[in-house]
Amino acid sequence: MSVTEGYFSSKNVKMVYFAQGKASSSTLYHILMKNIRVLSALVVSVFLLVLITACDSSTNPLIPEENGQTFIGQLPHAAKSKILWFCDYEDVTFVKWEDQGTGTYYAGGGIFITDEQNTDYGIVSNYTYSGNNASFASIDNAIQPGNSKAVRFMRWTDKAWNENGDYFPDEAYYSVFMRFPEEYDPTKDSGNDPNNDGGWWNVFQFKSDNNDGSQPVVLLDIYNDGSGMFFGLIVKDYQNDNSSNHTQEYSVQANPLLIEPNKWIHVEAYYKKSKDYSGRVIVWQNGVKIFEKENIRTVLPPGETAVWGIGNYTDYIGSGTEAGKAIIYFDDAIVSEVRVSQYLD
Repeated sequence: MSVTEGYFSSKNVKMVYFAQGKASSSTLYHILMKNIRVLSALVVSVFLLVLITACDSSTNPLIPEENGQTFIGQLPHAAKSKILWFCDYEDVTFVKWEDQGTGTYYAGGGIFITDEQNTDYGIVSNYTYSGNNASFASIDNAIQPGNSKAVRFMRWTDKAWNENGDYFPDEAYYSVFMRFPEEYDPTKDSGNDPNNDGGWWNVFQFKSDNNDGSQPVVLLDIYNDGSGMFFGLIVKDYQNDNSSNHTQEYSVQANPLLIEPNKWIHVEAYYKKSKDYSGRVIVWQNGVKIFEKENIRTVLPPGETAVWGIGNYTDYIGSGTEAGKAIIYFDDAIVSEVRVSQYLD
């Protein structure tokens, strides 16, 4: 009797059934071997597909699918794959900044406070750049020069040490969205400036350790020239590795970009680590390059690395709704191997 073949589906698998009688053993053998070859090819194809997907460089296990509504989640796949660390506050915690807690043994970052009674920080949902949550850092009573107030979110590794964390690479891009709800002015009057610094406001910085402790090396300062708030760049040089004494260069923009109150701005810095004056820093505001410095020392001996931080740090705020009071909102902080500000709308 003859063998009748039937097709179970239109895919590559061919299913065989028999009708009315017996097929010869030779026929059965050839049919069986044919289907084994087809099934084997299908299994191999499925395995390769799974393997390719798992190794796809366009995916990043750091970024869950539900983050699609955030700035980070909406980046192109190629950019996502280059993200080393991020904090978008969608988990309503600061775990990504401080792991199991500031100062804990395996922490690769932390939140550092100066004057706890006059500082605060937390998570908000009414001021966000993207997603459902952002953070804030506020200071109060910053009216006595020399008496600093500070909330600093600092990070130096991609993960906690006990999760195979490591220092950020020698070259990386560090970025965050900031929002200032009103115009502030840190400028000090000459009669109220005992340190003759003119006023300062540190909101974005890189630090490194020498033998005298943790020292700010490169930082973004905010100044107000009477027409609004602008970024200045400070680069400090510590020629004596056993001292906090330093010289510094203050740079202003050739064509200053205004920091508009109550609007989100994006700040990004490329930072090349170097102990031998081959370091480099480039800063962008809303995707526009505003600073570039080369041939600088960006890691201090004997420090192993540089520490990145954002925050609200000053000793004087002279204007705003209330003198001495200032708040800054932050969202979508990222450390990446590529510049993310190129993907701004």
